[in-house]
Amino acid sequence: MENIPHPQQKNPAEFIDMNLLYVVVPALNEGDRITGVINKLINHGFHNIIVVNDGSTDHTSEAIPDIPGIYELKHIVNLGPGASTMTGIKFALSKGAEYIATIDADHQSDPGELNDLVEAMQERDHIDLMIGSRFLKKNDIPYSRRFYNLIGNLISFLITGLYVTDSQSGFKVMTRQFAEKLNIDYNGFEFCIDIIKKARMNRFQVAETPVSVV
Repeated sequence: MENIPHPQQKNPAEFIDMNLLYVVVPALNEGDRITGVINKLINHGFHNIIVVNDGSTDHTSEAIPDIPGIYELKHIVNLGPGASTMTGIKFALSKGAEYIATIDADHQSDPGELNDLVEAMQERDHIDLMIGSRFLKKNDIPYSRRFYNLIGNLISFLITGLYVTDSQSGFKVMTRQFAEKLNIDYNGFEFCIDIIKKARMNRFQVAETPVSVV
């Protein structure tokens, strides 16, 4: 697996047709944050945004802007982040996406850095899954979270044979070719490891690039 240096931010439209990139945002009770995430994505050139409302009981639905290119998919009950991610990916594929990004709705990641993930993927041939790693960059991350992530990394390595520095990252970009083969078996947060596992099983190439923690 490659660790790719953090590139300088550029407009992703220089590299791919933005009409063919869809961003999946799983959301559970994120009414106070989801508008900000969507607005930042739009401001950085991403206009196809799929919010998967995973049974929220707050005002998440009302906070999603009603503008073209913003889609809300609703789970009647909470199914978990894995199921939400898969729902969004399937919808993106049905819309003709060639690239699919995922980002958490809790504003933990900087939506503007999605440009960097796209650029990093474009700079390397045959990368099918680009993971934004919070641990390849100097970030102020609590030791408890570092420990939890390390355990996840070790489990991921034992399952997949591939060591990644941020196995729990929800900040990713994948190709259509990989997404079409992907079927997430876990609905909880272990789905992040499952994605890496499926990439390895199907011989898709995985890489990481540094991202910030907001």
